[in-house]
Amino acid sequence: MKEQLQFKSRSDLKIIIKSLEEFLARPVKKGNHPTLYSELLNGEYRTVMGVRICDYKFSIDEKWVLPDEQKGLSFSASWANLKDVHRMVSRGKDEMGNPNSADVYWIPQKTAVPKGMKFVQDKRPKKQGHYFLTITEKMKVSTLVSNLKWIAHRLSIIKDGSRVL
Repeated sequence: MKEQLQFKSRSDLKIIIKSLEEFLARPVKKGNHPTLYSELLNGEYRTVMGVRICDYKFSIDEKWVLPDEQKGLSFSASWANLKDVHRMVSRGKDEMGNPNSADVYWIPQKTAVPKGMKFVQDKRPKKQGHYFLTITEKMKVSTLVSNLKWIAHRLSIIKDGSRVL
């Protein structure tokens, strides 16, 4: 029979998770998709099929995504980075005047990703614990969207991550 663990505090849970395996996590405003964004037609956060134009390197016609080791969907690989990003994502208030909450989606770092994709550590010195889900070969935007949906189905979720962080 498998051993069941009961945690007395969040600190206990952090220690257990850290000892199990390295993780990659991303906070997302409650109710939003973990890897794709709502359609935006203008601005630097404009999207193409749910992929933000600022996250990946697009071809001129925006039908292809090109490889770039320092562009991709952002993930945190440390508690400190995750706390900072969570604080940024959950700041402000929703349309009802309640404080925003963010769910934390996470995956073990050694999890297989679709062909043509990989997790790469951010090379900027001030970005310790930050990773990109990059692409390693030219692919159609529709293929990237399928891959991001595939990854989203493999992410575990911590509802309202502020309780854990």
